[in-house]
Amino acid sequence: MEKAPNNPKCPNCWRAKDLCLCSEIQHLPTQTKVLILQHPQEARNPLTSARLASMTLKNAVHRVGLNWRSLSAAWGKETEAKEWAVLFLGTLKNSEKLAKVPFQVVTQKGLSFDPSLITGVVILDGNWKQSKTLWWRNPWLLKLKRIVLNPEIPSNWGTLRKQPRPECLSTIESLSLTLEHLGEKSQVQEALNSIFQKHVESMTRS
Repeated sequence: MEKAPNNPKCPNCWRAKDLCLCSEIQHLPTQTKVLILQHPQEARNPLTSARLASMTLKNAVHRVGLNWRSLSAAWGKETEAKEWAVLFLGTLKNSEKLAKVPFQVVTQKGLSFDPSLITGVVILDGNWKQSKTLWWRNPWLLKLKRIVLNPEIPSNWGTLRKQPRPECLSTIESLSLTLEHLGEKSQVQEALNSIFQKHVESMTRS
């Protein structure tokens, strides 16, 4: 007879059942489409915040894998790449100038682009190495505009999860900041930040 798992997970939020946060999650609409591409190894990490983010946003799609043939394939329906931006991981040509800007949407050449023209964002979820793997295994990402974040405050992870650079944020924090600058209602940022705070607190206690 097969043994039951020692630490069963909630099928919805993917957290251990004794740490389930489903009852705390708000489900809010956004004008901006959100596509979260999560590395398979990160999906098994109890500290991941991607699932909480995707459950909070009604207009979000959460995919776990390594590669998809196109943006439309990952999103699940036809969509225009020119209207999408990806949270950028690398270094741009004018990175010194952009480092002074909290939020910027730029073209592939690093030229400023009007954020109001962006209808969808792609977030790569994983540690630094895993996110880079997703970037290089999905060449269609190169066709998207890039979102460059330079947060003014550090991540709320604290000492719970080590970040490769001081300015790095969790997936849910990056998404909250991005949606704020794209003009989404403040309730969206408040809901994302609130559920992340509850996530951090519960993981700190466990």
